[in-house]
Amino acid sequence: MLSNIFLVLQSTFDVGQIINLAILIFSLVLFALAITAYKNTKVKKIAFAAAAFALFAIQLAIEYVDEAVHILEDQIDVVLSLITLGILLLFFFAVVKK
Repeated sequence: MLSNIFLVLQSTFDVGQIINLAILIFSLVLFALAITAYKNTKVKKIAFAAAAFALFAIQLAIEYVDEAVHILEDQIDVVLSLITLGILLLFFFAVVKK
């Protein structure tokens, strides 16, 4: 009986989806922490990092929705690559900004 419940849960929830959901939640928590830190310090570097965390959450959300609905079938790779580039640029500006 317990093995049947495990099999149902395993078929319902993909381990990869659970990990992606955890990453999405963690990136939103980091975004909220960075926004709070920016409001307290007004350091622009933190604003760049907060934007990068937000973009990371958006990227994961787009991937998750695309797996379920296939909205951007042909363009999804380009969209995700552009978001990744944006994330890297934001972290770069956060590091080099004076």
